[in-house]
Amino acid sequence: MTANDRVRVRTFGAPASEAAKHVAAAWPDAEVLGDTSDGDFSAALVWDCDPGELAGFLDAQPALAWLHTTAAGLPPEVLSRLAGREGLTVTNGAGTHGDAVAEHVLALTLAHCKRLPQLFDAQRTSRWQPPVARELRGLRAGIVGLGDLGRATARLLSAFGTEVVGLRRGEGAVAEVSATYRSDQLDAFCEGLDLLVVAAPLTEGTRGLIGRRQLARLQHGAFLVNVGRGPIVDEEALLHAVHTGQLAGAALDVFATEPLPASSALWSTPGVLITPHCADTTAETDRRCLDLVLDNIARYRSGRPLRNVVDPQRGY
Repeated sequence: MTANDRVRVRTFGAPASEAAKHVAAAWPDAEVLGDTSDGDFSAALVWDCDPGELAGFLDAQPALAWLHTTAAGLPPEVLSRLAGREGLTVTNGAGTHGDAVAEHVLALTLAHCKRLPQLFDAQRTSRWQPPVARELRGLRAGIVGLGDLGRATARLLSAFGTEVVGLRRGEGAVAEVSATYRSDQLDAFCEGLDLLVVAAPLTEGTRGLIGRRQLARLQHGAFLVNVGRGPIVDEEALLHAVHTGQLAGAALDVFATEPLPASSALWSTPGVLITPHCADTTAETDRRCLDLVLDNIARYRSGRPLRNVVDPQRGY
C-alpha cells in the first residue's frame, strides 16, 4: 500500500495519547491527522471542536463519508450542513455520558438540599451554624430530555424517593419516569416542580425553551440544574428568578457563552453553583467514548452498519 492509498482521517480536539494509540492501532491503513484540514478526507473523529470550525470543515469536504462526534448532540451550525447531504453518515456518543452526568446532577442537587455551600462557608470562618436541610424523598422533579442523560438522572433521583416526570419530543411512556409530557405540554410539565433538570441537546426546538413563564410555574423556591446546553435556559430569566426567590438556586454546567465570561453575574449570584462544563469529565466516560469510536472504526472498515447514527432532522 502506498501513501496515496491510505484513508485520510481528520481528528478534532486531540484525543489523549493512549486514545490516539488505540485509534492508530485499530485503523492501520489510515493517515490520522489532527493539525490540518488541507486536502480531502474520508472520515472525521471529533473529541472536541468549535462548531464554526467543524462547519467550515464540512463545507470544504463534500466527499466526507463518515463523521463521528463523542458528544451526544450536534450544534445547529453543524446540523445545517447536513440537511439534504448524501453520502455522509454521522454518528454520535449517545450512551457514553449518562452515568457521569447523572452523578453530577445528583451531587449538585444534594449540595443544594443539604446546604453544603453554606456549611463550607461557615467552616472557613469557624462558625457553628447548622442550616435547615431538605430531603430528596417526596420532591417532584422534572427532566427535560429523556435520552441517555435524562434517563440515567431519573434512575438516580428515583432511588432517593423523588417523583420524576419527563418532557420529551416523542410519544409514549419511558420506564424511568412516572409520567411523560410532550414538548407542546411544557407549561403543564413545569407546574409545581421542586426540581427542574435540563438534559436535552440544543436544537431549534429547545433553544430558549426555559424562560420566565416556565420558571414562574415551578414551585416557589425550586432548584434548577442545567447539564444540557446553555442556550436552552434564558440566563437573564434565571437570574431574575433567583433574585426574586422564585428559584432558591441553580446549578449550571453549561452556558450560552463558554468559557463563562468573568463579567457574568452568574459567578457572584448567591445560590448559583457554577461548574465548567465538566459533568461528564471522568476516566470512565473517556473509556466508553473510546470503546464506541473503536467499535465504529471496525464497523466502518468492514462495511457493517455503524452505531448511533444521527438523524439530521432531530439533531441526535
